[in-house]
Amino acid sequence: MLIDLQRAMLGACYGDAEAFGRALPFLRPAAVPVDKALFIHTATVTAALTGVLAQAYPSVERTMGADAFAEAAKRHLRTHPPGPAMLSVYGGGFGADLTGDLPVLAAADWAAHLAYFAADADPVGPAALGAFAPDALTRLRLSLVPSSALLAGPLPVLGPWWEGRADIKGVAAPLPLAGPDAVALIWRGPDLLVAATVLPPDAGGFVQALSDGADLLTAAGHLRDAAALSPLLALLLGHGLIAAVTDGEQP
Repeated sequence: MLIDLQRAMLGACYGDAEAFGRALPFLRPAAVPVDKALFIHTATVTAALTGVLAQAYPSVERTMGADAFAEAAKRHLRTHPPGPAMLSVYGGGFGADLTGDLPVLAAADWAAHLAYFAADADPVGPAALGAFAPDALTRLRLSLVPSSALLAGPLPVLGPWWEGRADIKGVAAPLPLAGPDAVALIWRGPDLLVAATVLPPDAGGFVQALSDGADLLTAAGHLRDAAALSPLLALLLGHGLIAAVTDGEQP
């Protein structure tokens, strides 16, 4: 039956040896024996999806090397076959089972990938704060653009992770970084380029609080030094990270 062939072919394409054998009787001999023809087809699928992962995870591929990355991609395909018929969404979760710093690199690469494909937003600039009375500033809510993401990890890993990636614009850290931990902030800027910077953990907590809907005063409570507020607001409002500013007391 057609459904049996479809299931067998799908399994064969994703590395199921038993499904490969079940698919063979459905195929008609041609110039190439059916087992070789099916092998070529499944190898093509594997190579294509490995290429998709390599484009989404360039830092991981560069660190691992092409051969080791291809083996990891093959394992991921076997256990996490594509779902929706969109190549841009294939690959989530890749690298989580790798060793050392690779899971952090993979998470950063994937955040950048999602930022590129995130929904558009018209960011507001520093002038947006001028529309509110001074006594309203502490209760303002700053909504981040949909492409923004935060990722915690070791500073030695997150600090240079985008080096060598021409598709990512590195932004200088707005605050001193003492380590050992840090938070990467990743977003797509108004110029449609994915951008990234690194923050101290407390500054990452401030941005996360804003993202969760906290007002400015509550979010600022995450900062160890109140003097950090000004450079952080300059970063967020000056680099297209804020989609809207609203008064928390207004419905």
